[in-house]
Amino acid sequence: MAALTGEASVELGASHGIGHQLGPLGVGHGETSCILLPAVCKFNARHGANREQQERVRQFLVRNGEVGRVLRDRGVDAAKADLGDVLDAVIRELGMPRSLKEVGVGREKLDELAANSLHDRWCRTNPVPLTDKEQVLEILEMVVE
Repeated sequence: MAALTGEASVELGASHGIGHQLGPLGVGHGETSCILLPAVCKFNARHGANREQQERVRQFLVRNGEVGRVLRDRGVDAAKADLGDVLDAVIRELGMPRSLKEVGVGREKLDELAANSLHDRWCRTNPVPLTDKEQVLEILEMVVE
């Protein structure tokens, strides 16, 4: 039923919730994920959420030969890198945007983006539920430039 209604069977989280606010500014969904997902992973881990799940995904990725090569080429120590670092390296290798600045969204938009994000259900279902504008701003500050 979820597939028929467009609903996800799993909760998506802040990368999608904040990303939805960037769409009206002309930023494509894939770009929003490239920009936000590493920062959201770091935010969640920093606030004590889903660390074990992130570590499993990180280990899976770093065992992939191509990902390992990307990390080495980019000077990222796989043993010390968290999931956000690994995703950042892979996304950069693909040539996708990693900052709001790269997609034409400036610092002057952060306050409005943060306030609007709080109305998106995926921010509330994030492993660390985003209920305060300051939480969203913490994530946006990681990706603004």
